[in-house]
Amino acid sequence: MPEKQSLMQLATHYLELTKDLVKNQDSPSPEQVLDCLVSRDRIAYLLKEEGPAEPGAARLIDQGDRQIREVGEPISQMKELEDWRGSFGPPTDAWWWHFSPSKSSPGLSERFDWLWTALALACLTVSLSLVADISPRFLSGGPDTPAALAVIAQSVLTLLTTGSVLTSAGRKAAERILSSFKFPKRLWEEAGFTAAALLLILLFLFHRSLPLIARGYNDSGFDNYQAGQLTSAQRDYERALKLEPDLLQAHYNLGLLYEDLNDLDKAKAEYQIALQGGLDAAYNNLARLYILDEEYDKAIPLLLEGLKLTRDDAVRYDLYKNLGWARLGQARYDEALAALQEAIKLADEEAPAYCLLAQVLEAEESQGEALDDAWETCLRYADSSRPDEDVWLGLARQHFEDQTDQQGGE
Repeated sequence: MPEKQSLMQLATHYLELTKDLVKNQDSPSPEQVLDCLVSRDRIAYLLKEEGPAEPGAARLIDQGDRQIREVGEPISQMKELEDWRGSFGPPTDAWWWHFSPSKSSPGLSERFDWLWTALALACLTVSLSLVADISPRFLSGGPDTPAALAVIAQSVLTLLTTGSVLTSAGRKAAERILSSFKFPKRLWEEAGFTAAALLLILLFLFHRSLPLIARGYNDSGFDNYQAGQLTSAQRDYERALKLEPDLLQAHYNLGLLYEDLNDLDKAKAEYQIALQGGLDAAYNNLARLYILDEEYDKAIPLLLEGLKLTRDDAVRYDLYKNLGWARLGQARYDEALAALQEAIKLADEEAPAYCLLAQVLEAEESQGEALDDAWETCLRYADSSRPDEDVWLGLARQHFEDQTDQQGGE
C-alpha cells in the first residue's frame, strides 16, 4: 500500500501542476486540467480530515489557487468540464470545479471574429471561381497525367479549406488539429481566414502560371509534330490554347498541322489569329495559301506587311519568294523578278526562288543562259518531298527535255 502523502507534499505537487497549467493557459490540455482539479480535491479532503494547514503548506496552496484561477476562463470553456462534474459529483463549495465563462465583453480579437469569417468566405468565393476557370481548361479534350494531377491537387486543397471553414464536421476537424498544436482558441477565426487566404494566393499564382504551362504544351506539340505524331501534336496545341488563348506560336503551329491534314480553311483561320498578334511567319503562310487559291490580291498586302514587320532573314526570304510568286500570277513580271532577286540575295542555295525565277523568265519569253541557269539551280536544290518544289522539278525537267528535243530536231 503506497505511503500516505503529507499536506506539504500534496501542496508542493499541486503548485507544480498549476505552474505547468499557467504556461499553457491559452490552450490547456484536458489531462493537465484534470490533474490539477483532482490534486486540489485531495488537498481539500486532507484539510477536512486533519484541520488547518501549517503556514508553509497554506502559502503553497494559496499560490496554486491563484494560478488555477488565472486559467479559470479557458477551463470554464472546456467541453469535458461538464462531464467531469457528472462523473465525480464535486460539492458546491469545491469552487475549482465550478468555473463559469466570463460575461465580460470579448477581447479585441474576438470582437472581429465576424470580419475574419467574412474575409475567409470572400477568399473562398474567389478561389472557387478560379478553380471553375482553371479545371475545364485542363480537362478539355481528355486529361493527360499532368493535367489530371493539376486538377486533383487544386480541387482537394479547395475542398479541404472550404470544408474546414463552412461545414460543421470540417470545423470540428480543424479545431481538433488546432488544439493538438496548442493554438490559442481566440485566434481560430483568424486561422480560418489565413488558410483561405493562402489557398487563394496559391490558386492565383497557379492561374498566373498558365501561360508558362501553355508554352510547355506548345513545345511538346511541336516535338510530336516533328516526330509525325499529328494527333498528339494537335491535342497538345489545343490544350496550350485552352490554357493561353493568346499564345500566337500555338495558333501558328496549329495552322501548320492543319495544312498537313489538308484542312486549309482551319489553317487559314489559325494563321489569321496569329498575324493579328504580329507574328511575321503567319503573314507569309496565310499569303501562300491565298496564292495557291490564285487570290493574289489578298496575298500581296499580307506579304508587304510581313516584310515591314520581320527582322528574320529566313522569313524575309519566304516573303520575297512568295511576293515574286504572287506577282508572277498577276503577270507583273518586272516586280516578280525584283522580289525573287531579293530572295536569292538572302539565300542563294534555296530552290524555290530559282524555280519561280525561271518561270518568270519563260513568261517573258527569255531564252539563253540565264533561263538555263535558273532551271538548273532549281533542279540542284529542289526537294521532291515538298509539294510546290516537286511540281517545279517537273517543270525544270520538262524544260531541258524540250530543249533536247529541239536540238535533236535541228
